[in-house]
Amino acid sequence: MLNHKNILDKFTDSELYQLTSELIKIPSYTGLAEQEKEIATFIHDFFKTENIQVEFQEPLKNRPNVIATLKGTGNGKSLMLTGHMDTVPPYNMINAPLSGEIADGKLYGRGACDMKGALACMMGAMAAIKRSGIALDGDLVFAGVINEEQKSEGTEYIVRNGPHTDAAIVGEPSGLQIAAGHRGLEWIEIDITGKTTHGGTPHEGINAISKAAKLITSIENDLVPKFKKRRHPLIGDPLLNFGVIEGGDQPSSVAGRCKLFIDRRWTPLESFDLIMDELRGLISDIKKEDANFNAQVKRYFADSNMMLHKPLEIDLNHPIINSLKRGIKISLGRDPEIISFLAWTDASLLSNYAKIPSVVFGPGHLKNAHSEDEFVDLSQLKGAYESYVLTAMDFCDGDIGND
Repeated sequence: MLNHKNILDKFTDSELYQLTSELIKIPSYTGLAEQEKEIATFIHDFFKTENIQVEFQEPLKNRPNVIATLKGTGNGKSLMLTGHMDTVPPYNMINAPLSGEIADGKLYGRGACDMKGALACMMGAMAAIKRSGIALDGDLVFAGVINEEQKSEGTEYIVRNGPHTDAAIVGEPSGLQIAAGHRGLEWIEIDITGKTTHGGTPHEGINAISKAAKLITSIENDLVPKFKKRRHPLIGDPLLNFGVIEGGDQPSSVAGRCKLFIDRRWTPLESFDLIMDELRGLISDIKKEDANFNAQVKRYFADSNMMLHKPLEIDLNHPIINSLKRGIKISLGRDPEIISFLAWTDASLLSNYAKIPSVVFGPGHLKNAHSEDEFVDLSQLKGAYESYVLTAMDFCDGDIGND
């Protein structure tokens, strides 16, 4: 059996924390020109220095993915460790967003939790296995991808062009628990059309805002109660949120238009077609009672080629689940929980479109992502790094030493 302790020591705690800090210091937030180019170059150079095969992909001009590969002997299963290099903007952060400061057992900065900490852990895992001199039976692949916070073009490129592996771990902050599923997510736009007239003659117009209120009431009273019957045993109930409403032009005019923007999260017991059909059905029912009601529903990104953000689900007995359980048990000395991740992730694209069974597992807690004082605990980084190494050894080789 392989001695996992010797391999884990090949990439030290101080190296791991320093690497995370360096990644945080490189801005890669939404709105920057060539947003991920600098951090992608840094990651590429890291793998070059470690003598690990590495290349760029270019999903968008001057915004590259980074793909690094430890080739196996060809006799085992392949595994992808993947995460996004982009972050949300700093907004009104309390601490310096690009400091990468370490204090009181925490590492601070934008992306510390979501998800440059996980990227550092994955990079360290690749380096440790390479430095150890062992050759896994299956390939171990790192994929740093672009623009997950917006349209996920980085992972969509991998879906279409590879690499394709037997399983994948997406390093979003799961608190070192195994997230074996999550809800699907789509934004839906509903356009309600009325008739504009002067506020002094409202009877001559059709108020689109009033019509929108009628639709909102119908959704809340007639649709949302059905969600309880679609409860998934791991993922839970479907969700619906009215996120934005826009209507009218000014107070003295009857609103001739109104738009609703809905966040709809669904379980594997539903489909996107069902979601849209239900909304159209409600609109049709209101129209039968109110001839002046006119509304159209569409996907928010209807004019793009963006893949649907479907739910994630994996067989709880899949080998990647079992390998993660064994790796975590050795690293953390406890059995991990199997949970549902509360946000949507790129694991959905890999699982549903590339047919790569995927799970979410990474350092940090979702509540700290995008926050004004974003941080990740050093202990979470260490646990994730060790778990990635041990899981890769188990999944690609089927062999973790316990001595």
